[in-house]
Amino acid sequence: MGIRILREEAEAFRRAAGGVTVFEPRHRTRGDVFAGKYLDVPGGRAIDLSGLDYLALGSDPQVKRVMAESLERHDCGIPGSEAIIQTGQSHLLEQELARFHLGCGTAITFSSGYSTNFSLMEALGLRTNSHFIRMHRDAFPVPATEPAPTIFFMDGDLHFSARHGIRFASRLNEGACVAHTYRTGDIGHLAALLRRSMDSHGDRAVRVILTDTLESATGREFDMAELCRLAEEWDCLVYADEAHAVGVLGPRGRGVTAKVADFERYRDRLVIMGTLTKVFCQPGGYAAVGDPGLATLLKFCSPQHVFSAPVPPWIAAATVRLIGMVAGEYGETRRERLRAVARHARLRLAETGFDLVGDVTADTPIVAIPLRVPRLGGRVLEFLRREGFVVSVFQKPLMPAGREVLRLAVRADLEMEEVEGLVQALVRCREALPFTGSG
Repeated sequence: MGIRILREEAEAFRRAAGGVTVFEPRHRTRGDVFAGKYLDVPGGRAIDLSGLDYLALGSDPQVKRVMAESLERHDCGIPGSEAIIQTGQSHLLEQELARFHLGCGTAITFSSGYSTNFSLMEALGLRTNSHFIRMHRDAFPVPATEPAPTIFFMDGDLHFSARHGIRFASRLNEGACVAHTYRTGDIGHLAALLRRSMDSHGDRAVRVILTDTLESATGREFDMAELCRLAEEWDCLVYADEAHAVGVLGPRGRGVTAKVADFERYRDRLVIMGTLTKVFCQPGGYAAVGDPGLATLLKFCSPQHVFSAPVPPWIAAATVRLIGMVAGEYGETRRERLRAVARHARLRLAETGFDLVGDVTADTPIVAIPLRVPRLGGRVLEFLRREGFVVSVFQKPLMPAGREVLRLAVRADLEMEEVEGLVQALVRCREALPFTGSG
């Protein structure tokens, strides 16, 4: 009976979820070759504007040689947990990531960006009250966590992975981990919540401000200077999710936070989270931490770090070389090209009557068009695929009702003729399916 119940639930879910874009892949590639920019999909070749290889390193022969040389030099097996052994390649990767973002400290690496956020929220939320450490308290010669809660202040659009980790921590130890949500980008609302928390807890609390620096759906940049200023005023840690900004924005591609004036002044209260999966074209996620002691605490209060396999050594070694490339002249040339393509795309879309989310002159590689008729989302994706473009739709449950968007992830290797082809395809799509609300 139990298996039948499960199967019936699964079938009902499959039928009900058929119209929701997130529950079933809208596109599948065909053939033996994954070609990055050009995808072989039903109907023919299409340009991928849903991917995250913003600098287009994945198709660069120079980058491929780095990967091939690393694989040739190192075994492709994966060692055990870093609680048992850490390879020299993983250690060097941690050092280079920290140097890249902060100029000092170390980094903590995970097998994915999702597990990075989830695990570090658990670690920050529970500290030495971590479930893993509490289970084995006799094996850890450390004092119990101070009777001071962790209070998280989450931007309203914070990534689900971080929210998931905070919910998990708060369920494990109610009262020791508290979360407040401030309206997206609303510094005044955040300041009011911080003031209220000081009234209720005084200085006997660990306060953490959590934000994306570049919103993945819309390309919106957040005001990291104001967040850092508030963090200093209220003695907070700032956890900055730079996943979509690493390599793309900021000096040497170090992200939005690195653009803050007097960055060094705030460095000790920053945790910079990023992923390897976008600009670096590798699996994995990480967080750079200036204080080695805090890094150790976060590592071993993160059960996923203790029990999961690490980033493979050959990937770690290749990524170290890629960090140098991205931070140097090679990366800057790519960023200049990406900025030019993104600005041209925004300008042409505005000229043809499309409303855009954010400033037309923005530098971000994410271009978003409001999807004012959400029920057309799936049909818009199919229309554009037939036109030769794979794009993304962000709507419920990925985006709140009323803020749905069509997202275009621009690549540095897009030709201007291809941008014009995209613009004309969108114009034809708007005429056939008035997804912008006109007509």
